Amino acid sequence: MDTKQKDGQLKRNLFLILVIAFSIVLLLGIAYVVLTTSAREQAYRTASVLADQIESILKTNKQKEASLVEALKENYIAKAKAVAYIIDKNPEIEASIAEQIRVAKLMAIDEIHIFDETGTIVSGTVPIYYGFSFDSGEQMAFFKPMLENKALSMCQDVTPNTAEGKSMMYAICWNDSGSKMIQIGIEPVRLLEELRTNQISQVIADLPAYEGIDIIVADSVTGEVVGSTTSKNIGRSMKELGIDSENVDQYHQVTLSALVNRVPAYCLMSQDDEYTITIVQKKSDVNQNIPMVIMTMFLYLLLAVVIIFFVVRNMNRRLIDEHKNANTDQLTGLPNRRAYEIDSKILEQDPRKEKLVYGVFDINGLKAANDLLGHEAGDELLIAASKYLRECFGPYGTVYRTGGDEFVAILFLDEEHLKQAEEEFIDHIESWSRSHGQELSLSWGWASFHENPELTLAELAKVADRRMYENKANYYKSKGKDRRR
Repeated sequence: MDTKQKDGQLKRNLFLILVIAFSIVLLLGIAYVVLTTSAREQAYRTASVLADQIESILKTNKQKEASLVEALKENYIAKAKAVAYIIDKNPEIEASIAEQIRVAKLMAIDEIHIFDETGTIVSGTVPIYYGFSFDSGEQMAFFKPMLENKALSMCQDVTPNTAEGKSMMYAICWNDSGSKMIQIGIEPVRLLEELRTNQISQVIADLPAYEGIDIIVADSVTGEVVGSTTSKNIGRSMKELGIDSENVDQYHQVTLSALVNRVPAYCLMSQDDEYTITIVQKKSDVNQNIPMVIMTMFLYLLLAVVIIFFVVRNMNRRLIDEHKNANTDQLTGLPNRRAYEIDSKILEQDPRKEKLVYGVFDINGLKAANDLLGHEAGDELLIAASKYLRECFGPYGTVYRTGGDEFVAILFLDEEHLKQAEEEFIDHIESWSRSHGQELSLSWGWASFHENPELTLAELAKVADRRMYENKANYYKSKGKDRRR
């Protein structure tokens, strides 16, 4: 090849190198634009889902508060009517503060006030209120409609009372003869605690932390921040943070770029008649992986695809295994405490609730078996107990292992079937004890919604637990041993 040909080939190679370099630069530029656009759109999609979730949480909390207030009002009105009935049947109570205090304690209320037909307090557990009337202040004026309709019963929201400014809920009704009104007052500790817990600042602070994401909730009228995952934002205005919320559409989510606290960020805003929700994501966090992706996308694309394939496959397998094992006790195969806690929340709304029987079981002498015979012997007791609990009681519900030697059975059956299952269980454990030369003994206690319809599931569990411990105490007493769990 002569010099001229070499020069031509060199020029062609140089031209090819320039074309390839230009193509790479162009591809990298296109990739950068595509990746940044995609990252931004993905950030907005994530923010949109998160904003919808927060709106749902705020709405649910608001409904929960309203439901709680209404439930308490109904309960307090019922208590007021009960007190009116007691006083009608025992007229001497009206003249005795001591008797009225006794009735208040009996009914689990804080105050009783007796009004005459003009709406004036003439008796009650708090003498300093005597003479107060429906004209004595805004709080008491709430009950003026009672004077016009003797069939009316009323309950007030949590309101500072006229005399002391103490947060109270008052319920009032007429007695049967229409000669007097009975008012009860209760300091709604549970409600106040619930409302405190559900304050926007608390709700937002309790949300899971999302890396690179700040959640801001502001008053839609004043623009003041009332809740944020970054506590220093609370109390400041949206303008101070660098976010323009004036043109937010109440019915559509709005996206924009802004300098939030002087940091470039992508913002998604959603507004209702009370709050403006803003999801803030720093641009540096959203785009942090783009340079690395651009540098490696051509050289390691195939390798990355292969690695991702195996990683995802292994992760899926691990997630499936973890999900399967997360709710199962490995030794006994019974549902574990996590499964019990999940199911407990669902059972509160179960339509079969009136047939629910709650059982608590505890193995007697497990610690002694572990200490004297070794943990293998203790494991044999646990495995045998779980087997017979599942066989005898499992057909009627679910048996959980909730602790070391503790089991819980949540069943749906009548008393006759419970007795049959219990007898079958006793036969099994006695047979096992005889054949293995080692005592398998359990103490247990039952509680049912049939006998305790007013209790929650958690309260029912306490009843069953108490009965179990009574039986355990009797067992150790009969054996002449000190109690050992």
